[in-house]
Amino acid sequence: MNIDQLLIQSLQLLGLGMGAVFIILTLLICIIWVVSKLVPEEIPVVQALPTEAPSVAGLQHIAAIQAAIHKFRKSR
Repeated sequence: MNIDQLLIQSLQLLGLGMGAVFIILTLLICIIWVVSKLVPEEIPVVQALPTEAPSVAGLQHIAAIQAAIHKFRKSR
């Protein structure tokens, strides 16, 4: 085989490979677009935040955790 034939064959393989990738990616984009139109979008559920103040027991629990962390860091 001479260089001209090799160059033509390599360009054919290049075109075939790039064409196959282009077609596959185009099909993938189309499939994703169709599925996104068919499947409804989920609406997130918004939960109301508690408006009440933390209880005394909750504040004592937080204070105990803070004291334990302080003691642990001090002992290092």
